[in-house]
Amino acid sequence: MIKLVVRAALLLLITVQILTACSKDSSSITKSIKYENEKNNFSLTLPSKWLDNYEVVELKHENVMAFRFITKVGKGELFRIEVWPKDQWETEGIELTKIIHISKIGELGNIVYAFDTPTDVQYDPNNQEDKEQYTLLDKDIEQIKVSFEVKK
Repeated sequence: MIKLVVRAALLLLITVQILTACSKDSSSITKSIKYENEKNNFSLTLPSKWLDNYEVVELKHENVMAFRFITKVGKGELFRIEVWPKDQWETEGIELTKIIHISKIGELGNIVYAFDTPTDVQYDPNNQEDKEQYTLLDKDIEQIKVSFEVKK
């Protein structure tokens, strides 16, 4: 009888420790940074490790507005969100999807949102700090792409 009570107490203690560890891990995973672009009606969720490791540079080419997400070290482009007029996307953008890493990720009225990733190396392979930061952030790009939301 004593062995059974000791085993039950031990099992209870182990269960509490496992549940406590799991709750600590999940809270650190859920920390994130919300990037909101109110002018262009979209948002993204970035992992917390991106804090202080990236910048957003705005570029305009013809009628397309691009928001380049780049590393602070080395200034390598990780990805960009592009805001296209719908008619221009239909005449030029769709064709681009066949030749570069660009895809439509949203639409609002007469606007198309596209997600674009570089086609070349964006860091100096001889600069270890630049390479490490780029590699660290690059792992999250697909997760960030999925987090894209159009704000209506």
